[in-house]
Amino acid sequence: MKILMLVAQLFPAATGGAERQCWRQARALAKRGHEVAIATKWLDPRSARSEIVEGVRIWRRGCFFSVRRALSRRRNDARPEVREPGAAAPAPTPRSAWLGKARNALFIAELAWFAKSRRFQADVIHVHESHWIAGVAQWLGAKTGIPVWCKEAFQPVLLYGGAEEIPWAATWRQRRLACNFLAITEAIADDLAAAGIPRARIVPIPNGVEIPAEAAESGKHADAVYIGNFTQGAAHKGFDVLLEAWGLALRQEPGMRLRLYGRGDPAPWRRLAEQCGAGNSTTFAGEVADIAAVHRTAGFLVLPSRREGLSNALLEALASGLPAVVSDIPGNVAAVRDGVEGLVVPAGDATALAEAMLRMYRQPEMRARMGAAARARAGACFSMESVAQRLETAYAEAVSAERG
Repeated sequence: MKILMLVAQLFPAATGGAERQCWRQARALAKRGHEVAIATKWLDPRSARSEIVEGVRIWRRGCFFSVRRALSRRRNDARPEVREPGAAAPAPTPRSAWLGKARNALFIAELAWFAKSRRFQADVIHVHESHWIAGVAQWLGAKTGIPVWCKEAFQPVLLYGGAEEIPWAATWRQRRLACNFLAITEAIADDLAAAGIPRARIVPIPNGVEIPAEAAESGKHADAVYIGNFTQGAAHKGFDVLLEAWGLALRQEPGMRLRLYGRGDPAPWRRLAEQCGAGNSTTFAGEVADIAAVHRTAGFLVLPSRREGLSNALLEALASGLPAVVSDIPGNVAAVRDGVEGLVVPAGDATALAEAMLRMYRQPEMRARMGAAARARAGACFSMESVAQRLETAYAEAVSAERG
């Protein structure tokens, strides 16, 4: 089968959960014998416009992005912006909105040419984000007679961001509703149906994860780890709750240690850790290439998000055999059962989070038991091999329905 995936950005540009999952699924499907290509924006002049990496063809489209990116970086280097926790991002200026609209128009135009030229005669299109690019994918599919699958990873479903920078925004907003939808949790599938998407066009398929050969030894280590993106702040990741809870826990167990990994400026959160009395016990370690190595020296993961899909960081921890303390949002509880693979606490409740982290810290036998259960659950429910098989089935059924 020939599969064309769409995602707004891909390495070497900064990537998040959607981009990482796109790359994992593309590689897994290519290994299973499918011809897979990814179309994405050309955001870095150092990257090739077209290349094959690990059996996957990558096409980078658009010709305005790298210049804008370089200019933005130059301005930011001259006047670095550091926002305090909870501060809203500045509103885009008319000039930046115009530049954004121009770059997205060029990307859409190149995609249209790309589809018309039949450079890649796909059987199915899989778009990894449910915002405007999903509408573009549906338009391309309708023009070429190719079924389109759109992944929905967040709740509330069908949120539409970045309208000021998107040309023909209303068109894409409407068109994306005609996609087939891949819901990463059953709760998201229910919300899509409640929003008017026919059940026949919704298939629940979770994010996938590779299972590392070497398991963590959570019973032998007690450090808590957080792995995520500092740029997403308190509204998504709940850093304020985490650091407040950590300060509360330290009053009872001063020997506890927390390591935080991820991209983005940690300075505001480091200051908040100091204010919460947790500065000496927290380490902001930056980005890390070998996540599994971090897991092998940790006791448990903590993920207190207020808004999250099915976190790649959480699945990676479970796959390594690391138990987790998580907030009770749908994406987290789809992976972690309270008392089995970890502990679940109410989102935003610093006191409950502190108590759960203290339990994990104080009970190595519980960590070891939950870690073994976590690894087993990741292998049974979220392995990339099983996710790739389920995607194949969804693709084949959509192709069969399209061809009548």
